[in-house]
Amino acid sequence: MTPSSLKYVNDNIYNLYPDNRIVGFYLYDIYNEMVARIQGLLVDPESYQPRYLVLTIGGFLFTEGKTVLLPKKHYEGQELGKVKTSWRRDSIQQSPSISDPKSLTLEKEQAVLSYYDLEPYWDVTETNS
Repeated sequence: MTPSSLKYVNDNIYNLYPDNRIVGFYLYDIYNEMVARIQGLLVDPESYQPRYLVLTIGGFLFTEGKTVLLPKKHYEGQELGKVKTSWRRDSIQQSPSISDPKSLTLEKEQAVLSYYDLEPYWDVTETNS
């Protein structure tokens, strides 16, 4: 299993651009229903550009919820405290879960990206001519 190079950020640190400081905001689906509170971001370690939202869905009292990722291509900030996606809440809940965002593997990322019908960003090859 190949570890991902992404860095987990669970606070709105200064390295993030102001538009990306959305940890603690709430994600709303296409029907404007609240999905979950944003627990953190998985970012590129050099540019601090977000690749995924980290969400914990479900859970009640003493039970932990399911941790899922939402790729950057599927969300955008709307207003203070609110992030919007064009996906339905139940579709996000059915996405592949991860156990720990700090120990993400490329295989788990591939499963998440496949679920959202996206190509892996690391497959982009540059040609030097």
